[in-house]
Amino acid sequence: MSCIIGSWGWRHPEWENDVFYPDDLPSDWRLSYYSNEFDLVVVPAEYWTEDGYWEDDWLDDVAERFVFYIDWPFQQLSGEADYDKCAEQCRFLSEQMAAILVNNAVWQQLSAEQLQWFAEATKGFKVLRYDVSKVGDVSVREEANIDNLLLLRSNKEESLRDLTGRLTTLLKSVESSAPVEHIVLSNECVDIERLKELDTVMSLM
Repeated sequence: MSCIIGSWGWRHPEWENDVFYPDDLPSDWRLSYYSNEFDLVVVPAEYWTEDGYWEDDWLDDVAERFVFYIDWPFQQLSGEADYDKCAEQCRFLSEQMAAILVNNAVWQQLSAEQLQWFAEATKGFKVLRYDVSKVGDVSVREEANIDNLLLLRSNKEESLRDLTGRLTTLLKSVESSAPVEHIVLSNECVDIERLKELDTVMSLM
């Protein structure tokens, strides 16, 4: 099975200081550096509020095969103009954008006006809704297959053998209904070595 592997975001402090990114690498080169190893990323909702976001020319930082998912930033938007601004950036990325991701818990709290703004702003884009659950006091994404995308959680405590077995079971359980094309390690799993291991595992399956 061939799947494209990626991370929920690429601006993780845990990846700095030669853990993944060279210590002298400028921050605005990190997407380009990341894309040399991986061909998929989710743009987290919180990235949309950073200064200079709208000037970032991300398509110039990645190869044509690279795939973006966009986590729609409902909680950072204050009006219809903000929705339109986000839609403008999605149109800019559309040639390499797989889908817009929507947090289902946030979705259920939107007003009728917000839902209308969203429907207008995202017209013509694929939209996928994902769920968040509680495990203890930590919010984690459930393993969920949504239209060829598998959101996966893991951590350093899970052995590579256990991860491989669990992933095999997960993929078999969904392949008949929706074959997995993309796997994203969720934002609770920022260990770059685990991401590399996942990439290696999938290349061998």
